[in-house]
Amino acid sequence: MSEGFGVDRAESSFFDVVGLLREERSLKAYFLERIRTMLGNRNAGSLEPRAVPKELIELIAHELRWREIESLARRRVDLFFHGDPLLAVGDIACSISAAFKDDWEDREFYKRYGYNKLR
Repeated sequence: MSEGFGVDRAESSFFDVVGLLREERSLKAYFLERIRTMLGNRNAGSLEPRAVPKELIELIAHELRWREIESLARRRVDLFFHGDPLLAVGDIACSISAAFKDDWEDREFYKRYGYNKLR
């Protein structure tokens, strides 16, 4: 799925955040609270002030595998989609869950993983 769009300009900053969260474990609670607040809004993908970019949440889920993020995504499915993941297809909750897989499809958008976006 190479659509010519990626996170190339933000990639370095995103991985800086990953590194910071690895080093400063005290930031985990703050980051999780930001995600909890965002996912509690119906329009979680919008760029509201202080919102965490969806792509960053997915990358953190993939890199750090914090199960709390997966729980927050499931809670979103319960809250807005009556617990039915099929109704949530296309929602941020599904993309977060997918990021926990080793073969996460969106890895191709990151140079760090050795993918060439211009195949």
